[in-house]
Amino acid sequence: MAAPLDTPVYLKAGELLRIVGGAGFEVKCLRGNLWITQNGDLEDRIIECGESFVLDRPGLSLVNPLGDPALLVARPGTVFARPPLRHAA
Repeated sequence: MAAPLDTPVYLKAGELLRIVGGAGFEVKCLRGNLWITQNGDLEDRIIECGESFVLDRPGLSLVNPLGDPALLVARPGTVFARPPLRHAA
C-alpha cells in the first residue's frame, strides 16, 4: 500500500487500490461505497459509508469504488480466526 496508515485515500470511479499482504488491515469507508475482493476468497464484500471490513486473507486484496468516487482509510485491525470446517461423519 503506497499511502501511509490512516491517511485517507480518494478513489475516483473506476480506480483501483491494491493492498498486498494486508491481512489484519481494517478498510473503513468514509464516503461512497466500496467493493473489496480478496485473493482466495470466493465472496466479495461491499461496504457502505461508515462501515468497515477487516481483511482476513493473505496475498492481494483489491478495493474499488462501487459507482461514484469513494474515500477510505486502511489501518491495522483485528483478525478474528475463522472456525475450522467440520466434516460430516
